[in-house]
Amino acid sequence: FNSPILAEGLLFGLSNRGNLFCLNAATGETAWTDGTPRGQGGFAATVSAGPVLFALPSDGWLLVYKPTAAGYEEIARYQVAQTATYAHPVISGSRIFIRDQDAVSLWTLP
Repeated sequence: FNSPILAEGLLFGLSNRGNLFCLNAATGETAWTDGTPRGQGGFAATVSAGPVLFALPSDGWLLVYKPTAAGYEEIARYQVAQTATYAHPVISGSRIFIRDQDAVSLWTLP
């Protein structure tokens, strides 16, 4: 239920079991899979923002991590919604617009 992001020859996304993953795009080999299931039904909106990736699973936690083959390296996490999120976050500079089941909210990152 999500489209992976291609960065530096690597694919990043969320598996159908709810784990973030990294695959080598040329070989299809798994570089890593994190051990924490997230969201429901394997859905997460993943967005590239230059040197970092944002993942927004349906559980309302916005995850910020580095796109690297070495392993899942989380930079930050923010609880941005109390209800399920199924829309892609919209990033504009340091602002992020989040749509959940009830509302659209604006978050400003440091």
